Amino acid sequence: MKDRIKAIFFDVDSTLYYHGCHDILPSTRAALNALHKQGIRIGIATSRCHSEMRNLPAFFRCFPFAGIISDGGALVMEGKEIVEMHPLPKPLVRKIAALAKTYQRTLRYSTIQGNYFDAPPHQKDKDDFFRLYLNTPTIQPYQDEDALNLLFYTQDPAERKELQKILQGVSCVAYEVVCEINAASVNKSGGVRALAQRWGIEMSEIMSFGDGANDVELLRECGIGVAMGNGCAAVKQVADFVTKRIEDDGIAHALRHYGLLPAQEKEE
Repeated sequence: MKDRIKAIFFDVDSTLYYHGCHDILPSTRAALNALHKQGIRIGIATSRCHSEMRNLPAFFRCFPFAGIISDGGALVMEGKEIVEMHPLPKPLVRKIAALAKTYQRTLRYSTIQGNYFDAPPHQKDKDDFFRLYLNTPTIQPYQDEDALNLLFYTQDPAERKELQKILQGVSCVAYEVVCEINAASVNKSGGVRALAQRWGIEMSEIMSFGDGANDVELLRECGIGVAMGNGCAAVKQVADFVTKRIEDDGIAHALRHYGLLPAQEKEE
């Protein structure tokens, strides 16, 4: 297995980053360091935007990641170099912003420069955002910037139906309280393919970890896809292996299962 796997990509929230303590658990830190020493490339594939990386713990910010895929796959970077960037069509973003205003819903958009609410958000949406990410986007009306990723906050079926009418030809992942929108065919797996080609390795030589609906294609396309025990049903259905929950050292458990970390004498 060590000879087969050349790179491993991790989702961030609820995969690498545990919201229960807003940190990366010690077992995960040790696992990343051990993989790096083996010469395995370590990458990130997240829906967080580029600027939100500044709010993550120092270990994350200082770790030598080989590549970072952010904004749900819309921005792919190797070091400080942009490999690919896929903004949404500006006329479409204007339509979505207008729909958010019509329904008085919170709309968050991200660019390579920052993270913004198009208008003053509902307090609950703002509080939920801070609870998850320890930051809140700046309030700045959309003015034809290159928007990479949108979050449209609504649970109303009728509003979601109207949103879908204007989302033809783009990527949209619907969650319980929010719809995540990217340009056409943009997802995390596309970013992994771009970096794999750059590094001269095959998708079959890549392992990936994730927990959410936007990780489904990532796990499906990589040689080994691992779903976190705390993950959603959709990601578990496509996974090659369902590991323990994040707080139960799920990443280390899966890496030991595949022989990428030494086995423990006794598994808790």
